[in-house]
Amino acid sequence: MAFNKPDSLNRTMALTFAAAIVLIIANVTPLMGLSVSGRQASTTIIGGAWQMWLQGQLITAMLVVFCTVVSPAVYIGIMCIILLFVWRTQVPWWVSTLLRWSEWNQSWAMVEVMMLGILVSLIKIGDLATVIPGVGMFAAGALVVLIAAMTVSFDPHEVWQRVEWVGNEIPPDLSGSQSTASSDRASIHIHTGMLTGINLGLVSCESCGLLTTPLDINEPGYCPRCGEELSLRRYDSIQRTWALIIAAVICYVPANLLPVMVTTTLIASEGTTIMSGVVWFYMTGSWPLALIVLIASVVIPLAKIIALAYLLITVQRRSIKGQHDRLRLYKLIEFVGRWSMLDVFVVTFTAALIQMQPLMSIKPGAGVLFFASVVVLSMIAARSFDPRVIWDSGNEQGVQYD
Repeated sequence: MAFNKPDSLNRTMALTFAAAIVLIIANVTPLMGLSVSGRQASTTIIGGAWQMWLQGQLITAMLVVFCTVVSPAVYIGIMCIILLFVWRTQVPWWVSTLLRWSEWNQSWAMVEVMMLGILVSLIKIGDLATVIPGVGMFAAGALVVLIAAMTVSFDPHEVWQRVEWVGNEIPPDLSGSQSTASSDRASIHIHTGMLTGINLGLVSCESCGLLTTPLDINEPGYCPRCGEELSLRRYDSIQRTWALIIAAVICYVPANLLPVMVTTTLIASEGTTIMSGVVWFYMTGSWPLALIVLIASVVIPLAKIIALAYLLITVQRRSIKGQHDRLRLYKLIEFVGRWSMLDVFVVTFTAALIQMQPLMSIKPGAGVLFFASVVVLSMIAARSFDPRVIWDSGNEQGVQYD
């Protein structure tokens, strides 16, 4: 049996164990040090979140720890377990559960976004003091590369082919069978329109991608391979997505109007909003960073909200135009959403280092909580939206979205 990625499991195992070692180093050694007027300071990843906690930003601090420490650690740990057990003659069925969890944790593991935030912080702080990169920074950079390499080399389809089906059944040989076709291939185009899996009496498992023919199309039951509950469409997907993006819009306004950082010196205190930070980078000659922050912190959150609203409206209007383009738009929304966390990490590590009382100190402002809320709400909204409904326009099964 040939897979798309030769020797996928061996390469991914080596990368995963290397990532586990580097993750420990990145969390126990300083990211960077600061020297100004004979005074020195340093911070770790958890140290940055701890400073946010001390400044009263409890929710933001927990979110930073979750995205930079907990999720990467859980993702790497789950991958280690999967890759150790996948070599057994009969792979236990619970490996499929771990595989689903790993995919969820991977979307919240934002080490690469954190690394970009650290680099932006270095440049921002560099005008105020001497910044010395620490071992943790190089380890974090290596971790970004290793996790990316893990994602590229890992072939989940190979694991799904090896794992026992629910009930300790031996997985049948499904190569070339219609049952293993992905949900994207379930729709076939005929001269009279778009015929979907529902009209063919088929249901796709959202966890493992298995396409099955249930006994009752209206009550499909559970996936015979991974045990996940099957559904024609996610219940109340449209309503929940609307509620989440409306909440994100409400938070978007104070996120951009309130200061995300407050700088205090011997002379005065000054608040910095997201846009004023962009202007500062541009005025100091760092226009590439100004562009990065503008896109990640202003354009992407707003574009995600508008794009999700567009998808919801076209679905509810039962539009049959540009279905493939709308699916690509949805995948793009899921991919870029995490990068909006950039400004949260910039504030975290800048505030952690600049604590040189009474000369200067930086505290997180009220806007950072609203901004983090926008990012989280828009990410959850994207996950709540069921992309399968894009293909339901004119569906004779009568699925309603009102």
